Amino acid sequence: MATFATDKDLNAGTSQDVHLGVNSFSAIACVEDRDISLATATTEIFGRFQFLKVILTINHFKTLLHPNICEYVEIVKGKHDRLFVIFEYHMNQLGKLYSRDNEGNIQVARVGDNMIQEWAFQILKALAYLNKNNITHHNLAPNNILLDSQGRVKLADYGLYFMTKGGVNVDFPIGYPHYIPPEAIYHSIDINETTGKVDVWSLGVILAELATGAPFWEGNDKDISRIFSALWKLQSIAEEDEDEELWDRFAVCQLGINGPILDFLQGTDDDENVEFRKLVRACLEVNPSNRCSPEQLLSHPYFSSIYENDFSNNYRYWCIKPFLQSQKFEVDDDFLEPIDDPQNKDVLDGMPLSQIYYFWKLAGGDVESELAKRGYMSSTPPIERIPRTVKVLDGKEEGTTKDTAFLYSDTVYSLSLKELRQRLKSVAGPNKETFEWDTDYFLVVDENDMNFLVDEIVDDENSGPKDERLEELIGKYLFPDPNNNKPSSSSVIGQSPPPSNNVKSPLLAREKDVVYQFQRVALFSELLRQYPASRDEIIHQAKVDIPPFLRGKIWAAILGVNGDYQTAYDAYDKETEKENQTDRQIDVDVPRCHQYHQLLSSPVGHEKLRRLLKCFVAANKQKLVYWQGLDSLCAPFLTLNFNDEALAFSCFHAFIPKFMKDFFISDNTPVMQEYLAVFRHLLSFHDPELSRHLNKVGYHPELYAVPWFLTLFTHVFPLDKTYHLWDKILVGPPSLPLFTGVSIIRQFRDTLIKTEFNDCIMVAELFPNVDIEKCVQSALSMYKVTPPSVIYRVHESDTKTGENQHDQRWWEQPTPIEVKKAELTPRISLKDLVKLKNYVLVIDTRTEQEFGRGHFPLSINMNPVHLEQLSQALWQEKKKYHVVVGIRGESGPQFASDLVNAGFPRVAVLNGGIDVMRDDGVGVVVCTCACPPIKAPSKNRDVIYWKCTQNLMN
Repeated sequence: MATFATDKDLNAGTSQDVHLGVNSFSAIACVEDRDISLATATTEIFGRFQFLKVILTINHFKTLLHPNICEYVEIVKGKHDRLFVIFEYHMNQLGKLYSRDNEGNIQVARVGDNMIQEWAFQILKALAYLNKNNITHHNLAPNNILLDSQGRVKLADYGLYFMTKGGVNVDFPIGYPHYIPPEAIYHSIDINETTGKVDVWSLGVILAELATGAPFWEGNDKDISRIFSALWKLQSIAEEDEDEELWDRFAVCQLGINGPILDFLQGTDDDENVEFRKLVRACLEVNPSNRCSPEQLLSHPYFSSIYENDFSNNYRYWCIKPFLQSQKFEVDDDFLEPIDDPQNKDVLDGMPLSQIYYFWKLAGGDVESELAKRGYMSSTPPIERIPRTVKVLDGKEEGTTKDTAFLYSDTVYSLSLKELRQRLKSVAGPNKETFEWDTDYFLVVDENDMNFLVDEIVDDENSGPKDERLEELIGKYLFPDPNNNKPSSSSVIGQSPPPSNNVKSPLLAREKDVVYQFQRVALFSELLRQYPASRDEIIHQAKVDIPPFLRGKIWAAILGVNGDYQTAYDAYDKETEKENQTDRQIDVDVPRCHQYHQLLSSPVGHEKLRRLLKCFVAANKQKLVYWQGLDSLCAPFLTLNFNDEALAFSCFHAFIPKFMKDFFISDNTPVMQEYLAVFRHLLSFHDPELSRHLNKVGYHPELYAVPWFLTLFTHVFPLDKTYHLWDKILVGPPSLPLFTGVSIIRQFRDTLIKTEFNDCIMVAELFPNVDIEKCVQSALSMYKVTPPSVIYRVHESDTKTGENQHDQRWWEQPTPIEVKKAELTPRISLKDLVKLKNYVLVIDTRTEQEFGRGHFPLSINMNPVHLEQLSQALWQEKKKYHVVVGIRGESGPQFASDLVNAGFPRVAVLNGGIDVMRDDGVGVVVCTCACPPIKAPSKNRDVIYWKCTQNLMN
């Protein structure tokens, strides 16, 4: 099975019986006398809720998954900090066995012995599993014991007590008064000792009611104070004489417990229900220290027949409307009918609930709006909530009641999936051609422009057949078209692709289209199930787009995370507190990292982020150090894999060396300086006017771009924009972040061109308005027309240098960082210059005599001081690239800068000058023709320059 198995791999999926249920409550509303603020209460609930979600990996169950508990899907924050919890819900529940007669008294339908036995066993299995995971239900009642279409028990609402930190974060008590034990009311014993045993008492009450057909407490069930008083007395009676059986004492008969319940509990050991009675009495042990735990009760003799017959695994049943029967009708064992699953062709059948909810939202679903439309969220008008003055008697206070919209209700509302089913009903599958894909970032090529990614295979002497190399390159670098997996070379090199009849949809529109996302999720789910064998295909498809629902796992596959990453993560010390600068800096950075995000701002999020950063430092202590910015880099991986820290760490650990090599070494100054120098060169190369203005006002990359590249834009963009940007960076060329930086600043060029230095600093405030899709398209467009030598970096991970630098010629030596910083334009290799032969104007700045002894074919020779007079002549050449050729020691950087300041685009300096042309045979012959002088009119006198007319290039 795949490393990144989806929920569907490990879960049986859903059936038509499954619904999405919603209940709602508010966090602490009044905080005057509390130690916790409203915001903290809400975020803490959000963080703790994540432990309840079903997020799985192949070898490790990170959160709760059990056949007898309902799955938690999501938690949503609404208006006034009201929280909506979405979870698996089934329409059948034990609560439907309870009804009221004409006088308002509760009646309970009796249930057959075998059914009670199976239900009790499954409930205990669920409670034992929750107890093992340090979760106490504390809210167990018949209405949250559900039954699925197979008759299997599914406990619901078991996470409320856990996510609210034992009720600390809410203003209402958790637990039904009719089913909670004495210690839950009076806290008569250490709460840790009662963990899990609170639910055992609740189960005992429920089982007694189902067996007798009577409610546990007699009289009006709304008289809570009477029940609490009875529980207090019951506890006192139990403490009087612990050697005597509690339920055999006469005093318990005066506590308001129903007669049939007492008769059952006080029965003799001679009847056939003796083991069941012993089980119930073991559940109703008043002293929690003596009460059995769920694990212990699973070994009770009452369940011996289940273990002997393997009853719990094979016994499947369903009752025809069993919950609408009156008390007089007893459901007998003969009423049970084993059934087979009906053939289900529902489009949602077998789909994980998390996917169903995701698609439901895309189909227009909104939890708060849905409940408001049904009238469940109506608020009291503000005028009616104005305090009123009233008279009081005997000191009793009267006043305005609280707005009912803010009170807790245990009512569960089922979300309608009808519209979603209709939207998906006609979908044929993941390969249905509904949309055109955004695949032309590299494929669309201006016939009058250059594409270095494609052109590099044309001149590769060691390559195979051209068509095969083209396919290989497209698979490695280009963004493919899934509807045409084998694009012809004519559609890529020098020609525009044939027009399409489909209308391209923007990325944001595609992410909100439920049909499109349904297809993409289906496709990637299949690919992830076959990972790592399918990694190449995952990368191929990810270049189109990545469905947000599966983004975390797709990123992991792209980064090549594989194997037992959990064990590797566990091997590092992440918990030990160390009094060093690194730990102190982590403690400072973590609370400030993306605090607008609900998960990262929660205490649970802080703990997880701190562990991930400490683990990264421990794993790289021999090579890397902690730098500010690592927290922002880690944040996307944590939010996408919040319940799988090991996977988040593995992605983070693989990401840094691949895209940010040597950024976090102890002295990263040379690395960052080179990176910023190349960024400055690219800006001059693609936007000379903007580059000239920023240089003029002194707004250099060191002042604004360091946090961009040190955090790969996570420090300046919110996470939703970071996700879209990284989707392309992960599958794009290594230098794509540099072009992204140029693209970002060019989006604000109209503003920057008009501003001075002080106002330029304010541009950072415009970052939330950056169009990421447009930014990526622009970055990729610039990348394809940029010669590889222009973006050469010594510290790039894929850089290849000679084994012995002493044997290298002077132009093959890496350009010193200080030289790169001082130059405004990049340097280009002769190999790349030759590729530009049809698009480049070569400007030779040497003397006339040196030019005559040898020059680049079709080049122009001119004196640098005549640039202003000859600018018009240079523009008339209408070339897209401008390369300056000089001599050793003066390679023309200053003249190249002058060209940039004059507005010429794509200016570079030939690295090595004329020396490299004489020495390297790369398809060009040095021309020695006698070029005739050309006169260019000027105000004072004519300016002469020379132009070669000989094309000697192969």
